[in-house]
Amino acid sequence: MFELEFSKTTNKDINSAHKYIKEKLEAPMAAENLKKELLEKLEYLKEKPYSRPLVQDKFLASLGIRSINVKNYSIFYKIKEEENHVVVVRFMYSKRDWINILKNNIEI
Repeated sequence: MFELEFSKTTNKDINSAHKYIKEKLEAPMAAENLKKELLEKLEYLKEKPYSRPLVQDKFLASLGIRSINVKNYSIFYKIKEEENHVVVVRFMYSKRDWINILKNNIEI
């Protein structure tokens, strides 16, 4: 089983998404459901990180970036096989311009 590692930005991403749904959209139950599914997907990644393909962008794929959907959001991660870690790079709304956001992210 792999261990999870989170970038500094990931925790901000998760908290921001939860807060947005809970407060801006006034949907606390939906925010909790997102959180629950997120935790389930993270557990899944610990067991089967290679089950998801590399992203289609050639540059990001060359960095080993993969993704898995969580409702309308995506977890972007890479595998550090030598350390037995899954590094969660970002958690973003799926319809954002995630390719450019990730390309300009110095934490990758």
